[in-house]
Amino acid sequence: MKILIRLLLLQVVLWHGAAMAQNDRITGRITGANNDPIPGANVLLRTTTQGTTSDADGNFSINAGPGATLVISYIGYVSQTVEVGNRKTIDIVLQRDSQNLNEVIVTALGIKREAKTLGYATATVNAEQINVNRTPNFVSGLQGKLAGVNITTMGTGPAGTAKIRIRGQSSFAGQNNPLIVVNGVPIDNSNYSLGGDFGTRASNNSDGGDGLSSINPDDIEQMTVLKGATAAALYGSRAKDGVVMITTKNRGTGKGFGVTYNTNFTTDTPLDFTDFQYEYGQGEGGKRPTTANPTSGVWSFGEKFQPGMTQTLFDNKTYPYEPVYNRVSKFYRVGTNFTNTVTVANNGPDGGFSLSFGNTDNKGIMENNSFNRKVINLGFTQNITSKLTATGNINYSKEENINPPQLNAQDLSVSTVIFTLANSMPFDALRDNSDAAQRR
Repeated sequence: MKILIRLLLLQVVLWHGAAMAQNDRITGRITGANNDPIPGANVLLRTTTQGTTSDADGNFSINAGPGATLVISYIGYVSQTVEVGNRKTIDIVLQRDSQNLNEVIVTALGIKREAKTLGYATATVNAEQINVNRTPNFVSGLQGKLAGVNITTMGTGPAGTAKIRIRGQSSFAGQNNPLIVVNGVPIDNSNYSLGGDFGTRASNNSDGGDGLSSINPDDIEQMTVLKGATAAALYGSRAKDGVVMITTKNRGTGKGFGVTYNTNFTTDTPLDFTDFQYEYGQGEGGKRPTTANPTSGVWSFGEKFQPGMTQTLFDNKTYPYEPVYNRVSKFYRVGTNFTNTVTVANNGPDGGFSLSFGNTDNKGIMENNSFNRKVINLGFTQNITSKLTATGNINYSKEENINPPQLNAQDLSVSTVIFTLANSMPFDALRDNSDAAQRR
């Protein structure tokens, strides 16, 4: 019995000694590169949930065994992993995380600056962010990716104008568009109206797109937005609403020659949230049209729908007097966007070049609306001496925009016509009497 009791006491002493060895108190101090204390730094035992934080003087203490590993982290600094070993005191110096501070962006007049040296606000997106959402006008896919920048598009087909507003409206009258600068050269980003006589009631108000629709997104290397008067001061009064800086590629990304082929295919589907009444059809005063040229083709105040009823419309033909459901899907179609780009590039210690050809084929959601764009872009750079570098960019764009939808034309706007038609107006009658049908 005495031997057994002594063995048990010995086990208790050994266990207590091991526990004490595992709970050695480790102290230390966490500082920055200039020996400034870092308060609130996290000190964690790796593979455990035990941890602590440094006090106002950067000091910390934690229970850790000889084989423990400490993980020290703090916002804005590079995390460190430290092996405790047999040490009881550990002093740690954290280095600042300068990954984002050393970012180089293109500012006014094509000057490259580090982001941390700028005294004004900027927003930058790279090629990968631009090409995530493929659209004919790449700007429309940047909504929500640039702080303080609002981008809206009109429903005017694949080559529709994109409206850009930086920090809201700056004036009640006149233009509020930012200045667009491509490779250091300001360009005209005015929207083009395809004018011409459109009968005797209204003029042609089709949207012909803007200057940004001539740029192939596969050629863009970086896009920077300069916000406010300070950022755009070098461009004068033209930049009162900010500046959008676009830099295209002028050399390859790897070493030597390379060929890149990029293809993209997307579809556009119109959404239908309409909820019309389908109890009474076309007409007024409770009467349906029974003669040609009725007083109105938009009122749905006619007779109540009954099986076998007919109506006589503007073309003096008789059609069934019945509700026409799903007018949005009947009129519009699924649009397609197909883009192909081939790029040949070279990159070396003394310079390089990037030559690309892009072809874009788009079919809008409206019938007979299509857009084709062919773009050739050449960019090059050459280090002539250690202090002299020559760069250049040549861009050629050929666009064909066929039958873009009308806008700002009141009753002649396509969407207005579709949504205000009487609920029994057959689309066959409209299609058979359209200008396109008469030309066939």
